[in-house]
Amino acid sequence: MTDNGAELEAIAEYYETHELTEDEVMSAEPGERATADSVMITTSLRLPKPVMDEVRRRARERGLKPTAIMREWIEAAVADLDEPVPLSVITAAVAEYQHRKAS
Repeated sequence: MTDNGAELEAIAEYYETHELTEDEVMSAEPGERATADSVMITTSLRLPKPVMDEVRRRARERGLKPTAIMREWIEAAVADLDEPVPLSVITAAVAEYQHRKAS
């Protein structure tokens, strides 16, 4: 995800917890038009309960929301379909992550 994605998430989180006054809304200026790359699309996904429970657990371990970790996984999966990551690389990355987490 680019910095724009993180910035958009921060803005969205801010406005989920804050309200604007009518004056603020009426005096707002249009911003830059979003590029197609930065537009987020909402979709519905049905998962078996045990799978979603595991997604929630893994997200909680990393301090993320379940939707954020699922988005990360999907983006990684479609990033380069022609060059899959070898299982040995993934295994090594997991081992390094677990070692850092334990430290």
